[in-house]
Amino acid sequence: MFNELLLLSGNDIPVQNINLILHPPKIKEIALIGEENFFIGCEFLKFNKNKLSTEDKNRLENISNFEILMSIMREKNPSVQKNKTCALMVLSLLFPTYTIQIDEKNMKIIFAQEDLNFFLDKNNYDIFVKALNEILCLDGQETSSDYNPSGSLAQQIADKLRDRHAKLAECGKKNQKIAILSRYISILAVGENKDMNTLLNYTIFQLFDEFKRFQLKNSWDTHLQAQMAGAKDLPEIDDWMIDIHSDIDNNSIINE
Repeated sequence: MFNELLLLSGNDIPVQNINLILHPPKIKEIALIGEENFFIGCEFLKFNKNKLSTEDKNRLENISNFEILMSIMREKNPSVQKNKTCALMVLSLLFPTYTIQIDEKNMKIIFAQEDLNFFLDKNNYDIFVKALNEILCLDGQETSSDYNPSGSLAQQIADKLRDRHAKLAECGKKNQKIAILSRYISILAVGENKDMNTLLNYTIFQLFDEFKRFQLKNSWDTHLQAQMAGAKDLPEIDDWMIDIHSDIDNNSIINE
C-alpha cells in the first residue's frame, strides 16, 4: 500500500480515499499512553470478522467489520469501555491535528480540523485498517486485549475474540506485561552501542526494520566466526543485506 522509503522516513502519511493525514507515532509518543494500552487499542481498531469461525462469518456476511466494531462500542461493560478508551488514545496519536469523536448513532468516527470534517465509516474503514496494519507492523501481532461486552451479538463476537487470544493468555500467565517495543529498544541500545534516546525517536516501522536487520547481521557474524574457527556442515543462513520488505510495493507513489 505504501512504498518502503516512505515508511522508513517516518514522515506523516496522506491516506487517500479517506482524506486524512496519518502520523506514525514515535516510540516516545506511544510511551505517553503506555505500550499495553497502545496494543489493546490497535487490536480493537483492527477487528476483522474473518478471524471468526466459518459459521459466524456466514451469519455476519452482510455486516461490515466497522458495523460490528461500532456495535461492540455501544456496550456499557467496563471492559469494552476500556478497549474503546484505548482505541481513542491510539487514534489521538495517529491523528494529533484532529479532534476525534465517535458517532455511534450514525456509525461514524468523525475527525474535525478547523472548519472541515472527515470521517471513517463502513465504506472506507477497511482502507484505514490496511494502512494501520502496514504502518504499525500489526499483521500477525497478537495482543492480550480483553473483550468482554455484555449481551447481544457483540457478546458473541467478543467471546470469539477472547477465544482467539486464549493461547496467548496461557503463555502470558495472569499479569504478564506487554513490552515488545521497550525490549527491542533495550536490545538495540546495547547490541548496537546506541543512545536509547535516539531509538525512542523511531517509529514502529523503523524500529522493527532495524531490529530485524540487527538479528540477520548478528546471525551472519556468528556464522562467519564459526566458519573461520573451522566448523563444518553449518546450516545456510540468509545474507544479512537481503530485502526484508519484499511484500511492500516500492514502486507505489503514496498509496494505491
